[in-house]
Amino acid sequence: MLTSLRHIRILQSGSFEVDLLDLIFIVSLLIFSFFLLQFLHRLISRLSDSKKLSSRFKRFLHQGARLFVSGTFLLLFLKVLDVQVSTVFNYELYADEKFQFRIYNIFIILILLYFINGLSFAVEYWFDARIESKKLDIGRGKSFLQIVKYLIWLVGIIILIGSMGFKVTLLIASISALLIGVGFGLQHIFNDFFSGIIILFDGSVKVNDVVELEGVVGRILDIGLRVSKILTRDNVVIIVPNSRFTGQEVINWSHNADVTRFFVSVGVAYGSDVRLVERILLQVAKEHSQVVKTPAPFVRFKDFGESSLDFELYFWTANDFLVENIKSDIRFEIDKQFRENTVEIPFPQHDLHLKSKSFD
Repeated sequence: MLTSLRHIRILQSGSFEVDLLDLIFIVSLLIFSFFLLQFLHRLISRLSDSKKLSSRFKRFLHQGARLFVSGTFLLLFLKVLDVQVSTVFNYELYADEKFQFRIYNIFIILILLYFINGLSFAVEYWFDARIESKKLDIGRGKSFLQIVKYLIWLVGIIILIGSMGFKVTLLIASISALLIGVGFGLQHIFNDFFSGIIILFDGSVKVNDVVELEGVVGRILDIGLRVSKILTRDNVVIIVPNSRFTGQEVINWSHNADVTRFFVSVGVAYGSDVRLVERILLQVAKEHSQVVKTPAPFVRFKDFGESSLDFELYFWTANDFLVENIKSDIRFEIDKQFRENTVEIPFPQHDLHLKSKSFD
């Protein structure tokens, strides 16, 4: 039966021929590859759900499954057709005196890119595990992670270029000469690029730091090589060039300690019991859930104003990103306590003196 199928020619061109039995094997391979790929996809999906893997890593595993199944099918396909694998892989797609590009270069590129991407995910997993276990500060850990990932991709691209037959040293020299000429026209972009490298290495600002830049307060979501992303209190993401962090004054509320000091100003009418005012302000601060106990809040009698006795209530909080909401809560409670204790908040007052002039 199999011998009879071998005699039925489907395609013949020179020394290359495909009979009916080969066609059956090829179709069987296609069906088997399809079901194998579906099985791997479902296995990866179940694994991702149980291990709570990120969507990016899930896509990476799906790409690996497709690469594995496609490569296996291609090798078996060539085997069925009795074609030498080395002959196909060494087929030249492009060639000149200095450079040859063959089919196997495509496979090397795909495998190297997948390996580089996998190594990048492994490094990210290692850093995330250290951050979750509190062995590494989240801000500095994310910054170091970005540096390591950039280095991995840089080394990987150099290896990739070398595997294609290019002379890496000659290519780097050519790119350097080109960048010198282009750099004069793209000074701002290069300034942002090198500012990003400086930020990642010196750690003056890190991921999750709360910063104030040109009057805008926000939390740093990501630090890239050229730009960084800041989430404002209005839940708006601002794309900021890195040169603004190195060339302008930036207030980093998270740089020195876990808690930051703030204050609320209030004025009371002349004649009020200042010690009662102090007790009320301290009680309001101590009862707020977002105000830390240590350091303890305190009250400063600031000045004798034009129409009021001016006080400042100082407190510390770890939630500096939403401190304006905390200040609002404190002001609401101060107003309530003042009303209950008959402490008056005065209106601004101005004395106006009129002089009359008599005419004879």
